Amino acid sequence: MLTRFSTLFLALSPCLLSSYALAESPVNTVIVIEDQLFSKHAELKDAQQTRKEQQATVSQYQQELTQIQQQGKALNEKFQTAKTQLETDYQRMIDDPSVDLAATQAAYQDVWKDLKQNQNERLNSEQKVEEAKQLLITYNAKVSAIEKDIAQFDESKIRARVERLKAELTPEQEVSVSFTNRCQSDMTLAQCDTQTRDLALQKAVKTFQALLIEQTTESEIVQANVHKAALNIHVLRHKANSSGFYDGERYRTMLDVSLEARPNESAACSLLGVDKQYCFKPGYVSGQQFQDEQEIAWVTLDVRSNQYNDQVFVDGVSYGSTPVEIMLPIGQHHLVVKKEGYRTFEQNLALNSDRSFRARLKQKANELKAGDKFADLIGSSIKAPQLVAIVPGEYMLGENASNQFFLDHAFGIGATPVTVSQFDHFVRQTDYQTDAEMKNTCTAMENGEVTAVEKSYWRNPGFKQSSNSPVVCVSRNDANAYAKWLSSQTGFQYRLPSEDEWEIAARAGSQADYWWGNHFVTGDANTGWSSSPWANSSTAPVDAFKANPLGIYDAVGNIWQWTNNPQGIAKGGAWNFSPAKAVAHERLYLSSASAANYVGFRIVRTIN
Repeated sequence: MLTRFSTLFLALSPCLLSSYALAESPVNTVIVIEDQLFSKHAELKDAQQTRKEQQATVSQYQQELTQIQQQGKALNEKFQTAKTQLETDYQRMIDDPSVDLAATQAAYQDVWKDLKQNQNERLNSEQKVEEAKQLLITYNAKVSAIEKDIAQFDESKIRARVERLKAELTPEQEVSVSFTNRCQSDMTLAQCDTQTRDLALQKAVKTFQALLIEQTTESEIVQANVHKAALNIHVLRHKANSSGFYDGERYRTMLDVSLEARPNESAACSLLGVDKQYCFKPGYVSGQQFQDEQEIAWVTLDVRSNQYNDQVFVDGVSYGSTPVEIMLPIGQHHLVVKKEGYRTFEQNLALNSDRSFRARLKQKANELKAGDKFADLIGSSIKAPQLVAIVPGEYMLGENASNQFFLDHAFGIGATPVTVSQFDHFVRQTDYQTDAEMKNTCTAMENGEVTAVEKSYWRNPGFKQSSNSPVVCVSRNDANAYAKWLSSQTGFQYRLPSEDEWEIAARAGSQADYWWGNHFVTGDANTGWSSSPWANSSTAPVDAFKANPLGIYDAVGNIWQWTNNPQGIAKGGAWNFSPAKAVAHERLYLSSASAANYVGFRIVRTIN
């Protein structure tokens, strides 16, 4: 049976409660305090009602006194008038003895009598008001005393709740767990057994914590605040009932584990969401830190990352994908978070309390290799010209490959010169007019002379072309306009190649005149007098001849190709120039606005 104190006993001796509580269990102490709080709140309600009634009485008496005072003021004025009249009549009687004072004296005496009665009533009323106020002071004091008692009971209740929770968190408990592990193939049996037992112990710690919280009286509050405190769970002992492989691949162990929580002094307050002062003796200052608050045995590591479907490993053990909570003993641990296509994240962690950790996985940059081919999209479906990757490094350039050049950046260069089809798409999209169209002329070689041919432009260069032929009769201005449009369509920076970039791509690592050697091979490129079907006649399709080792076509002959050199330099030779002009280091000088049916271009895309 629950022992109860009387309200009077508690009101007279509140200090005795703590002595009594020491003899009671923490659970009963909270119940006793709650019962007394209920009684005190009822007592407070009655006291407040009595005070309210007394406040009304004081107000009523004050109103009566005010009314009497107003009446007294009126009577005093009436008395002064009667007194003045009596004095006037008395002066008249001295001059005229026949004047009768009886009526005036009677009026004066009546007013005096009323005034004296009013004074007596005022004194009585003032006394009643004073007595009522004194009683109200008493009632106020009683309400304050009860409120103070309630505040003390509230404080005692919080401390009792804390003590109850401390008691609920301390008992040793035994849990039985089973854990199945798929060990790595290179592990020994002993290593597999040790790892599986460690994982089973982690499971036991987590299970024990969940049971411990569930068994507390205020489990919902504790669960909501469990992340704010360390339960400091210790594995006291454990015994394996069985362990071994049960299907040839998976290793299972069954453990009986004895555990206990050793929370620090302030843990119960954190779990209940109350100030830490209630976990210590009176005099504790909120915010103080104590050394024993740092004692941790098993803690929770909350791991998250910026990617889905990743893999989390702690000390070589897989824990699945993030987000994941892992129970670990205090000390050093090695965290690994990995995902295909992303750089592996690794971190050594010194755990001594619950911790949240966020790994940021960065996508692997595809390692660029010389000769890699790629193409950007124009819009949603059409591909820009195919590009070939050129990587930084040391290259030999110039006549006899005698100039050492260090390339400090990567870039992509067109696998072929820009074709008629590709240039046609640009013109249709932009209504662009080339310099040759505006001048109505395009330059050609006629009888060895440079001649301006009227009505000649990229669609009509003076010979028949296919959609896969290199576009000609385009100036450097036209080539730059195409590159600028391509940049706007793809979001990447396109431009014309520099002389060095063009020569690096054309040579493909060779130090000879041509990428295949120092001697021109007839039939391997479209130049004048090369024995190709198009020699001295027209351009050839851009893929008519074998590409160099990097996969770049028309690195020798077919058309001269613009560079970004401000002097107006083109490289590569052409269908109507001798093979000697198609060697890698040769140049052709042109005006930036000039257009010829033997000059085209290929583009370069910046690679950051």
